[in-house]
Amino acid sequence: GNPMKDMFSSTGQMLIIGLMLFCTGTQLKMSDMKDALHRGVLLILVRLGVAYALCAAFYALFGYKGFLGISFLAFVCAVTSANAALYMGIISPFGDKADKASFGIMLICSMPLLPLLFLGFYGESGFGKAQVMQIVSLIIPFILGMILGNLDEDIRKVFAGGNAIILPFLGFEFGSTINLIDAVKMLPQGLLMSVIYFVIVITPSYIFERLVLHRPGYASFASASLAGVALVIPSMAAASNTAFEPYVNSAVAILAFVLAVTNILCPFMVKFILTKHPADEQPKKKQKVVAAHSAAK
Repeated sequence: GNPMKDMFSSTGQMLIIGLMLFCTGTQLKMSDMKDALHRGVLLILVRLGVAYALCAAFYALFGYKGFLGISFLAFVCAVTSANAALYMGIISPFGDKADKASFGIMLICSMPLLPLLFLGFYGESGFGKAQVMQIVSLIIPFILGMILGNLDEDIRKVFAGGNAIILPFLGFEFGSTINLIDAVKMLPQGLLMSVIYFVIVITPSYIFERLVLHRPGYASFASASLAGVALVIPSMAAASNTAFEPYVNSAVAILAFVLAVTNILCPFMVKFILTKHPADEQPKKKQKVVAAHSAAK
């Protein structure tokens, strides 16, 4: 019975998600947003723009069922997700101020809000009152946390480790809904989705970061991991659009596999890219240009 039931079964998922969104909001510093605008926002817009465009193309080609066992629901929840916490943990030792300021933008993008907004247009009844209320219920705890975190630095510090405490309980609740036999059957699809995730997430943002922003490229790799909150999106989407119900279990199983693979491999990929393009590569080039101008004068 309650409260044990709500802590360790799927009945308490929305409460846990609300708490996570509140804790996430407290960590968003509005003062850092201006530092992210000239680089981080552009990089994230490229990444998400390509991801959502491919999601629309995926639906047009394959419909809800998808291909090779990967449903439209699983595809959207995967390729639009980014683990902001892991990004910050990886990038902190060598990233510059703009890299770290991008954390706030990634926090917003890692919320279920954008995927649910997108999926709302592909339901049987389209985007309606149920979708609006669901999105509002997600925004309120996030905004409340953001306001409190920006009003008082101590509040931000208190809730800094909040998601780390809450996440295991979310894992228990996800686990209670996953059929182990179905999960094992979905391993090939999970592996394929992991490969697709890396290709879609890394390729456009890395090319943009290297050729347009003239950066080493580590930020693109550091953001290439699935957020744990992505696993709750299928059930939330199905709650307002019944067309997604047949695909919820398989989507969660696939996402759980992608979560494990991407979060394990992401730090190693960043380490590899740093051996090819060191983090201080660009600053050194700028110093040489400045020195050349000084010598010319």
